[in-house]
Amino acid sequence: MSENETAPVIIRDQPVLDLSHLTEPGQLAAISKIENVALVLVPQELAAAYVAIPLEHVAQTVYVPGGGNARVHTGTLEVGGDGIGAEDDVLVVVGLLLITSPVTGALPRQIHVTGSVLAPRGSEQVLGKSLAGGTGAVTYYPYVEGQELRMFGGQVRLTSALLANTNGGADDVLLCAGQVLVTGDVTTVGFRTALVAGQLIAPEASRAVLEPALQVHGQTAWYQGFKPKVFNDDTTLGRDFFRLLREPVSVVVLGDLTIAAGVTEEMLFGKLSGLTVLGDVIAPPALLGAVQVLAEVFGETRTPEVGDSADERV
Repeated sequence: MSENETAPVIIRDQPVLDLSHLTEPGQLAAISKIENVALVLVPQELAAAYVAIPLEHVAQTVYVPGGGNARVHTGTLEVGGDGIGAEDDVLVVVGLLLITSPVTGALPRQIHVTGSVLAPRGSEQVLGKSLAGGTGAVTYYPYVEGQELRMFGGQVRLTSALLANTNGGADDVLLCAGQVLVTGDVTTVGFRTALVAGQLIAPEASRAVLEPALQVHGQTAWYQGFKPKVFNDDTTLGRDFFRLLREPVSVVVLGDLTIAAGVTEEMLFGKLSGLTVLGDVIAPPALLGAVQVLAEVFGETRTPEVGDSADERV
């Protein structure tokens, strides 16, 4: 390698790669590959140099216009409608953009959101001019002056007491992003709207009470009973789990479920009143039919592969 040559640069395994500060094509020429990156920001005038770079598993690219000031936020960004950004900003949000009041102030030149946008009704026309691409839903919720917005994100458990909103107002709005589990006998919903961006799991017996207030942008599952057995991560259920259950239960798994060897159809149907799995179900071949009948699965149902665990863990 000569003195004027530089070692190839491979950029990998980053949630956001911000190249918007670069000014010359030669600066991009030093990059030999970009891989496993969720979002790349590139100056619009360097687009030709960028597309010459080999890309692998790059989910999205945002081209920043000349003179634009890129602002990147990861997670939930909560802003009022009078302070979203300056006119030369390019706002990039990886997560949730929550606008808590009608849009009246200056807007960024462009808004890119990889996730969800929640904004008050009446802002559609103004906000739409700045929304430029992205992935996920844009949802407009009913707005009333003085209402309270209650926001939850991630893995959320909502009780019947919280949903009753006893100390709140009738115009309040509940906003949830992520995996939302409702527990308990819900007899009333004290929010004008309960909006879920993600996955909702709720009791079938309370469906008639919940549905009039719900707006769900994602997937919904209804389980039997009011007190499910909940597993918050990848889980393996073996013979001991079923042996120790005193009565049938509804099981909710917020991840992948492995059913261990030795579990029988009689155990599944005798001890599970319902089964909801937000990921995949890995089961022995003889149990695939029983799982397909019994379970609501958000992923796929399959037999074990090399590397799958089939330990007898509870």
